[in-house]
Amino acid sequence: MTIPLEVLFDRYFRSGECHPDNKRYYKGKQNLSNLSPQLASFLTDIQAALNESLNNEKQNVPGHVEHPPFHFDYVISAVPNAIAFTFANTSFIGITMPLINTLWDACVELSKSTGIGALLDLDIPETAKREEAILTVMFQTQLIFVVLHEWTHHVHGHCSRYAPRSEFFNEVVSSDTDGNLEEQALEMDADSYAVYYVLAHLFKGPRREQASELLNCKHARASVQDEILFSSFFMAMGAFLYSLSPVPVDLSKVYTRTHPLPATRMAWIVGHAKSWCTQNNRSELAASMTREKYQTLMVVVARAIAGMGVEPDWSEQTAFLQSEPGSKYRNKLEELFKAHVEALYLRSS
Repeated sequence: MTIPLEVLFDRYFRSGECHPDNKRYYKGKQNLSNLSPQLASFLTDIQAALNESLNNEKQNVPGHVEHPPFHFDYVISAVPNAIAFTFANTSFIGITMPLINTLWDACVELSKSTGIGALLDLDIPETAKREEAILTVMFQTQLIFVVLHEWTHHVHGHCSRYAPRSEFFNEVVSSDTDGNLEEQALEMDADSYAVYYVLAHLFKGPRREQASELLNCKHARASVQDEILFSSFFMAMGAFLYSLSPVPVDLSKVYTRTHPLPATRMAWIVGHAKSWCTQNNRSELAASMTREKYQTLMVVVARAIAGMGVEPDWSEQTAFLQSEPGSKYRNKLEELFKAHVEALYLRSS
């Protein structure tokens, strides 16, 4: 008798393969029936769509390592986090309910912002409909990005590489003292690879029609649709990192962090989003996201996210990254990232 994947997912957190320290924070599979009917239905639909996509992934992709089939599910926890681990010959991806709630709250703040609606040029007079459209598009983008980030930890061999030290990778819970630049480079790899797939899904996949219809630009010129969708992507990513970033960051420990500085991650996401445009015959779209336009988007997003009671201020990080020590940090991180990617493709060639 085959054991359902959701049962195996739940069983892992009670098994001997889950470290006792992690058992304190992660208790098993979240029962969505305990949530409000609207949210439960929404999360169930997203889970089904993501699991279908994950298990229809292309095979023999250059740069991918061998990995078991996937299952994505939700985790009972008091910690906002996303995790990737292998158990019972399955590649699992889990997202805790506090992270779901944080993403949802961030998107609610975006949806209530008149500035967001204006920048997206939304011609939706009904307030409730406009807010629902922004909330839905932004939340889906964030959740898909998180899942694909964890997916990359599997397909690029990060989980197996660090299995002796930690049985899973996590997205949000970070440390200033337990990491190193090599681990940060793997996180950058997960971010950049997720960006490519999120944008492919948004611009060339089934999400394009859905998002264009929600944002009321379905009948606009393709170039106009592209700019609106591109802006929505940057807003979603900015809100994601702002809402989860610790403030302030101890800049004296940048080399021993488990995750890169949030400002570094956002700059990396921007760069790889523009690279995706260039590689997919959308150079004009990349050029349309000028420095001034991007900064305007981020200012409005920061103001919206401040409504969550967080202080989205990266000025200290930005100043560091523009300094000589910050430039050295970024260069070393990029060198390690490039070396990791080159090794992946050499191994699969």
